[in-house]
Amino acid sequence: TNGQGFAFKRMEKIKHEYNKLLRKERKKMQPSLIQLEEEYPEHLRHLYLAERERLDEEQEKRRKDVKGEHSHKTPFIRRKQKMSSYQKTRQEYERIIGERARKREEFLKGKAQREEALKKYKEKKIATYQLLKRKTKKGQPNLNLHMEILLQKIQTPCK
Repeated sequence: TNGQGFAFKRMEKIKHEYNKLLRKERKKMQPSLIQLEEEYPEHLRHLYLAERERLDEEQEKRRKDVKGEHSHKTPFIRRKQKMSSYQKTRQEYERIIGERARKREEFLKGKAQREEALKKYKEKKIATYQLLKRKTKKGQPNLNLHMEILLQKIQTPCK
């Protein structure tokens, strides 16, 4: 299965796409890393170093926790660990793609809700304007409608 043919090219393509995604993710995470020691102000250097030590200890603790979890897993999950690197990269790639799709879906859902709320608000505003602009036969503003609108505002519960 090594070295030639359509399946190999497809596998290489997927590995390349996955590695590309990983590079992008690392690039995004880069600015959040702690500054280099040379860039620390002299009077605050000890604080930055202490923070770095604390973060290193947390990472080491997480690694130990992960190793501890791997030691007592069910046979089904052990079988899952024996996947080839191709399968692992494919699975990770699909997970990242799914996560992006989910985020996009949430964004579109929020956008639709905002648009709907804005539409309702504008309709309500136009309706009140239509009532407020009415005049009597003599051209005076219709104060009865004004009073009704004010009464409705008072009666609606405050948020």
